[in-house]
Amino acid sequence: MHLAPRRPARVRAALATAVCGAVLTAATACGGSPAAEDRQPAGPAAVAAPSSVAASPAPVEAPAAAAVTSFVAVGDSLTAGPVPLPELRFPGSGSWVGAAQGAALDLRGGWAVPGATTADMLAGVQRQDADVVVVLAGTNDISRGIPWATRAANIQAIVATVGAGDVLLSAVPPLDPHPAEALDHNSRLAALAQERGWAFTDPWTGVRTPAGTFVPGASADGVHPTPEVADAAGRRIREALLTGAGA
Repeated sequence: MHLAPRRPARVRAALATAVCGAVLTAATACGGSPAAEDRQPAGPAAVAAPSSVAASPAPVEAPAAAAVTSFVAVGDSLTAGPVPLPELRFPGSGSWVGAAQGAALDLRGGWAVPGATTADMLAGVQRQDADVVVVLAGTNDISRGIPWATRAANIQAIVATVGAGDVLLSAVPPLDPHPAEALDHNSRLAALAQERGWAFTDPWTGVRTPAGTFVPGASADGVHPTPEVADAAGRRIREALLTGAGA
């Protein structure tokens, strides 16, 4: 999975290399025969003192620090859980974020409010210092009949406002009241990502029927995934971040 062409500086620790000590050797004469005035008188050969070589310390490399990818997330209740999180620090039950964060991924915050449309997200987000922005948006736009052109413009403006180096767009989950519209939205999201050089992932493939609805037991209301399903989606988004967004 390849992410945005405007790659940010990855959080990578440089390897530090120690400087070797100089090797000292005893000087020895070489070349042609010595001049007459420097010749030794006849007699036993002079025994040269053994040369002394200073021990050289072996080069030492500092261990490489583990690579860490920082990310922010923008979304609605699928990202926040049941309560508004304008800074997205402690996502609640039903959010995918909890299962995505952890070792090698540093959550820097974001913006997520239940019921938010892409226009609401655009109005709420701010610039963030992070490697990747994850955007999972569109469910509420679909439910309100907001056209794709408006959704696409808002999503692109969200990405520009956040200013992260890389972008990961996530498909929305099944939407039982509007399954065909959700499928169409995801198809358009994938095309937008390809057009812009962003990454795209669909973490809901295992809980979506061919018709676009939730499989039985994956949602209590046909709109929100169960916490277990949300966690599974979070692990898939985490994998997408580790294999694409932070690589």
